[in-house]
Amino acid sequence: MKRLLLSLTLILLVFTGNAQDKKFHIFLCFGQSNMEGAARIEPKDTLNISERFRMMAAVDDPSRARVKGEWYRAVPPLCREKTGLTPVDYFGRTLLEVLPEDHTVGVINVSIGGCRIEAFMKDSIGTYAKTAPQWMIPALKAYDNDPYKWLVELARKAQKDGVIAGILMHQGESNIGEEDWPLKVKSVYENLLKDLDLKAENVPLIAGEVVNADRGGRSAGMNAIIDKLPLTIPTAHVVSSSCCTQFFDQIHFDAKGYRDFGRRYAAVMLPLMGYKAPVSRMYYLPVESPVIHLFGGGVTFNIRALHAKSVLLSSQFLKENVSLTMNREGIWSATLKVENPDIYPYNFIVDGVTVSDPSNTEIFPNEGFKASLLTVPNEKALYHVNDVPHGRVTWCTYKSEVLGMNRSVLVYTPPGYEAGDASYPVFYLVSGTTDTEETWFKVGRVNTILDNLIAQGKAKPMIVVMPYGNMMSGTPSPTSLEAADMYKVFADEMTACIIPFIDKEFRTLPGAGNRAIAGFSRGGGQSLFTGFSHVDKFAWICSYSAYLTPEVMDIYFPSFNTSPDKVNAQWKLLWYGVGSDDFLYKEVVKNREYFDARGIRYQGITTPGGHTWMNARTYLSTTLQLLFQ
Repeated sequence: MKRLLLSLTLILLVFTGNAQDKKFHIFLCFGQSNMEGAARIEPKDTLNISERFRMMAAVDDPSRARVKGEWYRAVPPLCREKTGLTPVDYFGRTLLEVLPEDHTVGVINVSIGGCRIEAFMKDSIGTYAKTAPQWMIPALKAYDNDPYKWLVELARKAQKDGVIAGILMHQGESNIGEEDWPLKVKSVYENLLKDLDLKAENVPLIAGEVVNADRGGRSAGMNAIIDKLPLTIPTAHVVSSSCCTQFFDQIHFDAKGYRDFGRRYAAVMLPLMGYKAPVSRMYYLPVESPVIHLFGGGVTFNIRALHAKSVLLSSQFLKENVSLTMNREGIWSATLKVENPDIYPYNFIVDGVTVSDPSNTEIFPNEGFKASLLTVPNEKALYHVNDVPHGRVTWCTYKSEVLGMNRSVLVYTPPGYEAGDASYPVFYLVSGTTDTEETWFKVGRVNTILDNLIAQGKAKPMIVVMPYGNMMSGTPSPTSLEAADMYKVFADEMTACIIPFIDKEFRTLPGAGNRAIAGFSRGGGQSLFTGFSHVDKFAWICSYSAYLTPEVMDIYFPSFNTSPDKVNAQWKLLWYGVGSDDFLYKEVVKNREYFDARGIRYQGITTPGGHTWMNARTYLSTTLQLLFQ
């Protein structure tokens, strides 16, 4: 009993004396209705609230005997009379679960439902208050038509008692779609720091997302702008609203949503105060990765690895692996400049183990390595989705009599295919070693590239068939004769199974002149062998970073030596592309020299770079404009 009386006495002294208590952590809270509190306060929200959780009355509240500028136990409502539960309620409760028993948390909530950020901007509030909607006028009047000035006045009084440790904000629904919103928030934040003589490094800004798209949030589009706030304010942190439950209007969170959201605010704040968030709250810290910064070309990579000793980032846009650094939340991060916008595979190496990015749903479809995809926006690139007619990609299953199993194949049909009755030429496109039938679609972006080229009048409308190139017997070295054995199996699969299936299920034009084949890496070798073996089936043959050895050529295709003129007459296009830094560059050059020595005609390009899908897309884009012309 004596201990209880002593504790209460100490708490009382904090709020009646003039000495500033360094262990009294004060948080300024502002925003619109979701910070003001829009959910009904339930009985459990008023129970078991510690005396160490205090609220300063922002306005007089006679119904609760509260006087503006005085401290009270933080029993909701924390904003004004007739407001509801807010994230602030469970923010404070969660902090006190972790902070030492001699620490106190205080909150000051000055918020106005439906207000724009301009309501807290010193140079805008005068005009805003005069033009505010009728229903907002009582709330503005409560703060003497200047909520920013009101908040500063209360904060200065609070500074006599404790230390301002952070600023909590929830606003944005009324500024949806405004790209300059982060700059406006920055002005409010910097004014608060200046007027209260605070340092940004000691007073972070914690901002919450609006109701998320996963909950049907009507303002969810604003989250993309809110998430950019740390790019404008280095000491700002964003709290995810993912999975937070909402009210039926899909604008406001419900009581449960506010409780969860408040805990998330606390889970972000605690590490900044030097304390570890409870393990049960770590769930509330979803990791976003990669984060693409539209201004400056930077990309931030994040991965949570609480017990890791080292994390590296590996990607084809890097000359060497880059080390990530870990924060107090166990999140490893690195922000890097990407000089050339493109689509890059990347992965993390956690304590020597290669892993894809668990926060990125764009996975590189490959059976031999684990990688995610980084798409750096480039509106001028052919892989950029534009407002043009789009084709359709369909997954199909066919019976392989060659391999004795069912197999998958992806088929792109051009815009207008479903609505018309026209027939089209067919382009068979094969991916590389350990790639799947999805790779040309998800990494090569053949559908988007072809959509754009067709719309520009630079490519013929065509069907594109993406088969699974794995012949289930391994992948011998392309320099070995065993590779030709595998290529022959693929050629049989293509001609006996795939082509008949496609001709049956889709409207295709007959004859070699209406059929092309190309591939990358192993798929390029398979395409060359198949095209050379079946000149009656293919008049257009392209190789992307691939070759056939002189030995294979001499054994399987003697006519290249004996009848070069006849060979030249058999096809409309033979095309080779390779990168100058490709590990297969020398072998591809030997293949070209073999043709040069015999007078075999071909076209092609040599590009900078190596054996990459960035180059593969370049070769694809080039040859699509040549096929069937």
